[in-house]
Amino acid sequence: MAADEENRERRERAYRLVGQIIDGIVAQACARHYFASTQEHQFTSKIADRIESELDNLTVSGMRVSVHAQDFPDKGRGSWEKESGADVYISIVMSAPNHTINKGMTIQSKWDDSTDRAGLAEQVGKMKKRTKSSYVWIYGPSSIMVVPSSDVHGGKLDFSHAMTVGKLITDALRCREADPRLGRDLSMPIPQGLTAMMEQLTVPNGLSLTLTDGVG
Repeated sequence: MAADEENRERRERAYRLVGQIIDGIVAQACARHYFASTQEHQFTSKIADRIESELDNLTVSGMRVSVHAQDFPDKGRGSWEKESGADVYISIVMSAPNHTINKGMTIQSKWDDSTDRAGLAEQVGKMKKRTKSSYVWIYGPSSIMVVPSSDVHGGKLDFSHAMTVGKLITDALRCREADPRLGRDLSMPIPQGLTAMMEQLTVPNGLSLTLTDGVG
């Protein structure tokens, strides 16, 4: 039992560190791009790419982090988002001896000065039909606020349960967020499994984050 408790505490340290790194990446990206002419889908891709470059192959508290970011060509982005309501799919996997978490979530992103409430309401409605584990990322000058889709009503955002991107990811690793029905096929290599889920969900951007325990 002592060993089990020690492993839980060690994994929790890894989750917290991963969340802190992600929030640091997000803060830097927002500071750099918020006042530029970057479009939402471009910024989303930049965030995913930065998370991949900073976290992939990192080892924290005996857990190896694997990250893969992927997007489809611009040609198909508009039609896919209109169908799905989401513009990002995130795969979360935690693999430990005798214990695996495999979940997913969908994201719609907006700048904090967006006034398109009707469009947001429509997109969120479509996401909700697929899964309760859907969220809106609100891009601000120094951070991204994550609002659960259940807190979006008529295109209006309720920030009472808002969180950071890092907290969203770490809570998924803790099994508090994300949907096991949206987990990718773990028998496939990560790029293929991620692509398959993006195609299934008709989502143009994908991010896979895997923590593997027992790597030293």
